Amino acid sequence: MSQADPESTGPEVRVEPSAAQLTSTGLSQAAEAITATGSDLPTASSGASDSAEPDSAAGTSTDTETRHSHDYTSAVYGSVLAATVVVSAGDLRSPAALSSLLVVSGIVFWLAHVYAATVAGRHGGWHMGSIRTSMRHEWPVAFAAIPPAIAAAICGWIPAVSVADGVWAALVVAIGEQQLWGYAAVRNARLTGPALTATVLLNVVMGFIIIGLKFAVGH
Repeated sequence: MSQADPESTGPEVRVEPSAAQLTSTGLSQAAEAITATGSDLPTASSGASDSAEPDSAAGTSTDTETRHSHDYTSAVYGSVLAATVVVSAGDLRSPAALSSLLVVSGIVFWLAHVYAATVAGRHGGWHMGSIRTSMRHEWPVAFAAIPPAIAAAICGWIPAVSVADGVWAALVVAIGEQQLWGYAAVRNARLTGPALTATVLLNVVMGFIIIGLKFAVGH
């Protein structure tokens, strides 16, 4: 009998991995891949906050610019100035003279406001850009004198209208303009409640004060 070869072995036995082992290995590899690449992916919360902050800031800036895009201070002041010029001129001025006086007074006070704003450095100091900005900003002071000046001039062209009637026509136009500019300022400021009521009443009271001055001067 031949002896069995001690180096010979039996048939090779291969052990196949079970389904559980395959599943566990696959999940581990997927977890490692996600962990390695997860830091490079933007999170939903950070993306939302990044996109929301500029929109919020832009909305606030837009609201502020819209609210402050118009300044009716000079227009309100100019209309009151025009009314007081009519009152101080009295009934002794011809319609043509009153019209010229209104225009000249408006221009003089406009330049005075530009000078004061430039001296105070309100728009940047003594350079042409600042002066031009001041001139544009304060221009309503002069513009407010134009409607009552036109009213006085028209009354001078109508023979049936007396000098006193022409003065009253210019005064009524100036007061009406003052009420309109005051209302525009209230709308621009977006006042509500008691502040709105108080400001509207103040505009009306100012108009009655000017009319009262006209009766008090009586010349």
